[in-house]
Amino acid sequence: MKPSALPLVSLNRNRAVTTSLIVAEKFRKRHKTVLRKIENIDGPKSFTERNFALSEYTDPSGRKLPMYLLTRDGFTLLAMSFTGREATQWKIKYLNAFNTMEAALRRRQSDDWQKIRGQGKAVRFELTDAIQEFIQYSQEQGSTHAGMYFVAISKMTRQALFIICYRAPKGFRDLLDNMQLIYLQTAEFVARNAIREGMQRQMLYRDIYQLARERVTAFAETVGRTSVPAGTRPVLPAKRPYRKKETASEHCPEPSANRRRKS
Repeated sequence: MKPSALPLVSLNRNRAVTTSLIVAEKFRKRHKTVLRKIENIDGPKSFTERNFALSEYTDPSGRKLPMYLLTRDGFTLLAMSFTGREATQWKIKYLNAFNTMEAALRRRQSDDWQKIRGQGKAVRFELTDAIQEFIQYSQEQGSTHAGMYFVAISKMTRQALFIICYRAPKGFRDLLDNMQLIYLQTAEFVARNAIREGMQRQMLYRDIYQLARERVTAFAETVGRTSVPAGTRPVLPAKRPYRKKETASEHCPEPSANRRRKS
């Protein structure tokens, strides 16, 4: 099975949850086996309803199939039956992921975090305006894929600043702490200024993007890269000159073994 690009734990209605589908993948179980284990849990109805929420997902063929959303308590109860060294490693990864997500929820309730987040939104709007002008500027110079700069510049700033072990989800900024938000806000300010400077100097659009990339990378070098909540699929950092090539395994090691899926 192709590894999931989703994080181990995500936010759902202001609660940290995982899914039975991801649990099945990580613990090398058939999903129907995990569903059966959940449905056979003999506990108070109030506990199971609070910690195992029936949901659904769409498989590659387009079918809608059942899955469960699990809280920390639900996952802990379910995972008691998973044994072995690799299972223990994944239990630790899951508990760390729950800790990180719950810490993010607590941060979001602080006045300081809310203030920094609001300032970051203002800077992001300014960068978005600059990118929109840059897209038109690039098209006038003959670019046929200028619309991709929205994604490219956002991805470039994230990868310069952060070690991201999964595809950045919607609400990525809500997972960052105060200092990480400030770093991201500064990097986007740097990118915005580089884009506007390049257009004022009437540079070639490719060179403007390179200028923004170099300046954001230079800023990131001064503050260092920090980790965001660990997930499943490694996303490598933006390339840096004169540096040893970084590999996913250096930042996001996963339990090895290509063992057969157990029933």
